[in-house]
Amino acid sequence: MPYATDFSITRLDSIHLAFKNSSSYWEGYRADEGDRLTDRFEFKKGWQTVYARYVESPLIKVTLADGTVGWGEANCGIGPEVLCAIVNNVMAQMVIGQEFGDPAALWDFLYDSQRGRGYSSGYWLDALAALDIAVWDALGRREGVPVAAMVSDNPRKEIPAYLSGVRRSTLQERIEHLKKWMDTGLRGAKIFLTGDWEAGTRELDGLQAGAPELEQWMVDTLWMCDEAGAAISKKEYGARGVRFFECPLQPEDLTGHQRLASLPGAPIALGEHFRTRYQLEPWLAKPQPLHVYQPDIGRTGISDFIKQQDMATAAGIPTTPHMGTGVSIFQAATLQCAALASPAYLQEFQGGLSDKLGDASDTAWRYEAGAFTLPDRPGIGADIDEDAIEPFIVRR
Repeated sequence: MPYATDFSITRLDSIHLAFKNSSSYWEGYRADEGDRLTDRFEFKKGWQTVYARYVESPLIKVTLADGTVGWGEANCGIGPEVLCAIVNNVMAQMVIGQEFGDPAALWDFLYDSQRGRGYSSGYWLDALAALDIAVWDALGRREGVPVAAMVSDNPRKEIPAYLSGVRRSTLQERIEHLKKWMDTGLRGAKIFLTGDWEAGTRELDGLQAGAPELEQWMVDTLWMCDEAGAAISKKEYGARGVRFFECPLQPEDLTGHQRLASLPGAPIALGEHFRTRYQLEPWLAKPQPLHVYQPDIGRTGISDFIKQQDMATAAGIPTTPHMGTGVSIFQAATLQCAALASPAYLQEFQGGLSDKLGDASDTAWRYEAGAFTLPDRPGIGADIDEDAIEPFIVRR
């Protein structure tokens, strides 16, 4: 690596953002099928995972000893105030004033500090991921180059994308929404289905009939299939040309995924729930339970993403980063990593999230003609106006 990566942190701050006037993550999708709601959270019928009713996210600001500032963000839409408390009250005391040779050394130090207590996932690792992103951003700014160029001599310049979710109330509205995106050059889309394979194939058939020109389809069932249903779903989605079938079984079910991956049908994609290379390792042993690896940069950080991708590549599994809930900083970090990932797959894109901060954020990443182009801006490629974000900050 030809760039200087040593650093010391002199200040660390975290900020809880909330966009209370924004729409739900689901934007009316399956609105007629019932929700369970609280002030902040919602559960959709057919899915076990809780979602925020409006977008919330944690930002981290790191200041290096030479005054360089970097920004990080985790994929932590549920309870980001927990992450902020960890960063402000615990991590800051551990890392301020220490010298680190590179961001991976910081990652290892903080992971090791709590691994004996069993903090090998969850909010501790989310906070570590956000901090790691912020440090990489600061180092890229200090060195005057994009993060991807610090890591690779030949990062991808163009990153074709697929739309994550077609979240509209009716099938016709979903088709019209897709066609508007297709007019921009979009080549693929991922749809979210329950474990009901019959309902899922009806939805997929309707969308494919309404938007036959779309090149690629991906399906995500959010861990809601049983093993028998997943086998049928895999076969049926494969027959319809689905590029990959994401999160079919419960995230802990290694042996179930191993059996499923050996069956005919659509390839299996997994990875967003892994925070670390230690969690990933048993999932790369044979018989392999996945065909496509999807690390989430808002949970792995950039440092461990690099190591996880190397492991997946050695196992013969291509990598394409997952992109969950986050605003411009998280998306910018994900796209830097996408510039390092396999060109075999389109990159997931959460349309409508990167601009939640409006004029309070300036991102050099631009979606155009179905793709993103790696910008020349140093760091991860996004800036924050600290005065302008004030209306979005949650004070406690």
